[in-house]
Amino acid sequence: MPVDHPGYEDQQEHFDQAKHQYSRDAILNPPLHTNLEMKGVLNALAAIPTGPGQSILDFGAGTGRLSIALARAGYSVLAVDISEISLATLREVAAGLGLDSIRMSTAFPDDGEFAAVVGADVLHHIDLDEYVPKIHAVLTEGGKAVFTEPGGLHPFWYVYLSIFYDMRVERRIVHGNLFTLRRTFERHGFRHVKISGVGLLPRPLFGWSNAACRLHDRSGNLPLARWFAYRYLIEATK
Repeated sequence: MPVDHPGYEDQQEHFDQAKHQYSRDAILNPPLHTNLEMKGVLNALAAIPTGPGQSILDFGAGTGRLSIALARAGYSVLAVDISEISLATLREVAAGLGLDSIRMSTAFPDDGEFAAVVGADVLHHIDLDEYVPKIHAVLTEGGKAVFTEPGGLHPFWYVYLSIFYDMRVERRIVHGNLFTLRRTFERHGFRHVKISGVGLLPRPLFGWSNAACRLHDRSGNLPLARWFAYRYLIEATK
């Protein structure tokens, strides 16, 4: 997503502000619910070996919540974000951890071959019909797209985001529902689209217990409850 991309100026301005960036402390010592979510992404990538030739694109990387976890797991990462200020923080965090396997860019690549494209909380900030084809284009055959997103039919997000965030920036959250996500990925050539619900209530409430958090997370994947899940884990194969 280039920094001068028409229509995304409000996104850049928003995420250039430190108060809207994921904190260094939370990256270095993620809370339980975040740690479990990052493990969910890594589990979805289990079939992709680490090492040369297995580069992963972290789309909407921000300050590195997912990029750092991927690099620590041994993957080579291209971190892409609209905010150079966010990437500067990621650069400092990665250097402090001695992680030299993370490259950074403010522009989504026009070409390349990535074993996976991943992202956390990015899909509801973009035009899906504009970027899902680009994600498909840069993946190797058999490569995976793996994203975590807030559930677009969960009422909590509309209250929380309208109070603490700018709804101009968050306005596409309504598209983060089972029907739209599945239809969009399939329409643009993805197969084996799997969308798992993660929890039914705000997940930080269960940070006091690993077992409680895991049990609550599974509740969001029950057949009918999945439509109103707190968050989603989206997996799709090229």
